[in-house]
Amino acid sequence: MASDDTVELNYRHQLAVARHAIQSTLAISCKPIVSTKFSEESAIFLHLVSQVQPGIAVIWVDTGYNTRATQSFASEITERLDINLHTFEPLDHTIIMPPALDDPEHAAFSREVKVEPFQRALKTLRADAWLSSIRRYQSTHRKSQPMFQTLSDGMLKTSPLLDWTAETMTRYRLENQLPLGAPCFDPTKGEAFRECGLHLDRSTA
Repeated sequence: MASDDTVELNYRHQLAVARHAIQSTLAISCKPIVSTKFSEESAIFLHLVSQVQPGIAVIWVDTGYNTRATQSFASEITERLDINLHTFEPLDHTIIMPPALDDPEHAAFSREVKVEPFQRALKTLRADAWLSSIRRYQSTHRKSQPMFQTLSDGMLKTSPLLDWTAETMTRYRLENQLPLGAPCFDPTKGEAFRECGLHLDRSTA
């Protein structure tokens, strides 16, 4: 078999698995949500999910530290894909220089600007399933994650793109003529390939 055939089979398999994961989650949930941060490749997952379930609720935690480019990209994708967007912001937060990773204040800062707004979003929308776009190659923590998991609070979390490669992401984006966003600044991460807290079990995040 030609190598091109193998590449095509792997791509189609990854697409089918992702769609099946989305469909399976939707079939057993009443209030599913999608999370996004409108980073460079966010349009890919938002497009994929919207093809399966138009109008699904999308949560965006706007930390207050996003650039104008990210804000513009969020507006563009929301309009283009007709996204049912729900934006949540930190409560009573003053913009400051984000604490360094070794600063004792960093954990509290992360909870204030990202984790608490996300938890509030889930409660407000009464979500019972969370569709996330994480991939294994993004961090050490994500390498060992299952595609389906029940979090400590009973939330079903599904990661349909978990086994997608960077090449799969690029091909899907190009085939569907989706734009790339600007680099997204996350004040809670401090460095690449580090978890921000949302993708750790929220009982300890």
